[in-house]
Amino acid sequence: MMMNDTFIVSKAGYKHIAAAVAFFIIFALFGWGLFKFLSFAALIFFIFIYRNPERETPYFQTGSLVSPVDGKITAINTLDNGYEIVIKSSLLDTSILRVPFLSKVKSFHIRKGARLSTDIRKAMFLNEKFEVSFEDKDGHIMHIQHLLDNSIDDITANLHLDQEFNQGKRYGVMTKGKTIITLPMTCRLSLHVGEKVRAGETLLGYIT
Repeated sequence: MMMNDTFIVSKAGYKHIAAAVAFFIIFALFGWGLFKFLSFAALIFFIFIYRNPERETPYFQTGSLVSPVDGKITAINTLDNGYEIVIKSSLLDTSILRVPFLSKVKSFHIRKGARLSTDIRKAMFLNEKFEVSFEDKDGHIMHIQHLLDNSIDDITANLHLDQEFNQGKRYGVMTKGKTIITLPMTCRLSLHVGEKVRAGETLLGYIT
């Protein structure tokens, strides 16, 4: 679990950053210029990947839903009882996960597994997956699945059952993956396939 993860760089990346710094110092002591450069490049890379910017969620009407991740919308599917939004997050997208609306945690579960490309069908059954459901005061539920995709790290989360969150608050980290959002049929969507979204800022629609 990550507690109070509001630093410039997410705590989830500390182990990688510490390793890069340690190798840089060792290589500098031995005078191994190439390896020193590579370890310094790795340090910059990890700081970038685990950047943890502050974001102000725009003021939307009551019932608004914002994206929980940075990425690109690759599909919007109509289900028998609702909608399914699929968002792909690359390694260059900000890895912080944010709560989509004023709600509490109804349930969550993490399954350890592989890190295959999510373009492979069996990845849905084999890859590491984190599932969480948020519920508002009116009983509306938003179910989210985060699936790793050739990621450099595990999914980490900072939440517990019945924990209350304001819209846009941090709840975890996923460095690269696919996010599947399931919404009830009563939702009004405000997005399109191919759109780039930002966690805590981009409006997905309204839940009614």
